[in-house]
Amino acid sequence: MPDPTERAGPATTAVSAFRRHAWAYVASACALIAANWFTGAPWWSFWPLAAWGVVLAVLYLVHKSRTVDESWVEERTADLHSKSYDASHIDRIAEDFGGKTADHDGKK
Repeated sequence: MPDPTERAGPATTAVSAFRRHAWAYVASACALIAANWFTGAPWWSFWPLAAWGVVLAVLYLVHKSRTVDESWVEERTADLHSKSYDASHIDRIAEDFGGKTADHDGKK
């Protein structure tokens, strides 16, 4: 039987890798905090966890930036437009500049 990662697309594999990394961070954080607690030393575990947290956040942002495509942009734009308190003003501006407009239900 083929490996599940071979059948999965690149986005699924990236999500899986990020989840493994996040769980490793949580497990390591628990171990470091426990070790710090039992040694009674000043909170030295903060610095490795903070650095690792920054790396984890950067990996998350890189993953999210790579998964943005045109359909996501259109969906997000329609969602924001439908929640706009001044959608008619936005529609007038878009019409003046020959752009696409959406009605308040998010349909084009």
